Amino acid sequence: MTNSIRIDRDIPMTTRDGVVLRADVHRPDDSEKHPAILIRSPYNKLLSGSSDFLPAVDAAFAGYAVVVQDTRGRFASEGDYLPGMPEGRDGYDTVEWIASEQWCDGNVGMMGGSYLGRIQWQTAMDAPPHLKAIAPHITTSGPLSETRRSGPIDLEQSISWFAAMAINMIDKLEKQGRDVTKMRESVEWVRFNTDEVCRYLPIKDIPHFKFEGISQAFQPDRIEAMLYALQSEEDLYWSYSKVQVPCFHAAGWYDLNTGALFTNFLNMREKGGSESARDGQHVLCGPWAHGASLLAFVGGLHFGPVARSIAAFVKERHIAFFDKYLRGKDPDIPAVRYFVMGRDQWHNADTWPLPQTDWQHFYLHSQGRAHTMAGDGLLSRDEPGSEAADIFVYDPRNPVPTLGGRNLPTGRLVQGPFDQTPIEKRSDVLCYTTPELKEDIEVTGPLTLHLFASTSARDTDFTAKLINVYPNGSAYNVAEGCIRAKYRRSVLRPEPVTPGEIYEYEIDMAATSVLFRRGHRIRLDISSSNFPRIDRNMNTGNPFGVDAEGIAALQTVYHQPEYSSYIDLPVIPT
Repeated sequence: MTNSIRIDRDIPMTTRDGVVLRADVHRPDDSEKHPAILIRSPYNKLLSGSSDFLPAVDAAFAGYAVVVQDTRGRFASEGDYLPGMPEGRDGYDTVEWIASEQWCDGNVGMMGGSYLGRIQWQTAMDAPPHLKAIAPHITTSGPLSETRRSGPIDLEQSISWFAAMAINMIDKLEKQGRDVTKMRESVEWVRFNTDEVCRYLPIKDIPHFKFEGISQAFQPDRIEAMLYALQSEEDLYWSYSKVQVPCFHAAGWYDLNTGALFTNFLNMREKGGSESARDGQHVLCGPWAHGASLLAFVGGLHFGPVARSIAAFVKERHIAFFDKYLRGKDPDIPAVRYFVMGRDQWHNADTWPLPQTDWQHFYLHSQGRAHTMAGDGLLSRDEPGSEAADIFVYDPRNPVPTLGGRNLPTGRLVQGPFDQTPIEKRSDVLCYTTPELKEDIEVTGPLTLHLFASTSARDTDFTAKLINVYPNGSAYNVAEGCIRAKYRRSVLRPEPVTPGEIYEYEIDMAATSVLFRRGHRIRLDISSSNFPRIDRNMNTGNPFGVDAEGIAALQTVYHQPEYSSYIDLPVIPT
């Protein structure tokens, strides 16, 4: 600990290919050597050190030298910006430069969320010798998002993120003497009218980024081409065996990377590149959404005072992590710490899923009239008998609108839990609901829906939401998932479906921890769109972004002895 810190601005370092990157260094105001924590960001170093997970200033007062660096081509750093490139190499060079500085004792860690977390994985896979630990927050488990690995595109997220990134690119062009008036007006319009831009067809012809100097900010063809660069299923994930350092993984139940949080944790425990890496895995999951602020009020629900980052001691837990792996101290850090929504309590565990988990199948039932929350859809432990299938029409011209959920904060969509009853009044939403619960049921763990369905189209989507229905009828989303039919086996091996043929779809709904209280009901909503959270499937089977028009599809959901659709719930005995 120290009583005084200093902040040195725009400190330059030069990469192996001669590009100057600049950083702000927050460190104790003394002549001693200290362990260092690196944050590399494309979002402006002046803003990127203030996360609730561990603010740079707090880490500096705890005795760390915190280096917050603009990535290549962004803000104060030189070079050309291209998303994702070459972060591993630049990260390696920066870590080794930090270790050589007079104020560093040679022990370097990294931290940061979302894209800043991806940078850590890319750097750790390059294995700089002085990197001792990383703390990737709210980030992916590989080059693709969780949604993209299921097939669909994170449409609103992609467009809003590209627009935000383009602003600094425009600023740099203006400093070079370019007249940027039209491109700035165009991109700013996108930022405040994202929903309208998402409706533009064909997506590949969206005009708002088609200016020399920023066109690389949004390239629909590149979104599709990313798949062609992946050779095997292993390429969908980080190369965990190359990562030789301990990791502190953190996210929230309403984060778009909730599933990746546990994928990274479990894979590093099994495949990490050293014994210390395999043994040094820690995960923290609260009730939060994607972003740097960890609040008790998420969406339309308040999760109690201990949900806030301050009350949850999130900062202190990160300092303890770095103390352990950068300073050699021995604080007690749980392997898994998670928040149970509904109980509004924190719990610790040694592994994931929890060893006491009782996996229970909740089956879909109806007599063919499960449409809307007023339909006859039932969710129960009983296996289905001879029952009529549920049929609905999915028309991409009138998709189900996104209402809360696992969204990015850069666009116009709200995040977290919201009352879904406006959505559940639509005839293209099937609702399957349990009777009122006679006792509390805690569901903690990964969620998978096994859905038997057919479509009249050559390709389509199926979406799912797990819902907590309150005694007053309000219905708050807990978790969600989706799948694109042609990617039902793998996003790397598209296989068109045969119209009318029944397939089993496994829909990954990530994970959650929630207490469904006595008197509440558990509901499962099924449809074929969640727009603009994900792109509309135009039901044509064509590649992403090329269709100017779509076709309506007749969707059939089955629940009978040979086609028993069910959600697998990880119930925790009370």
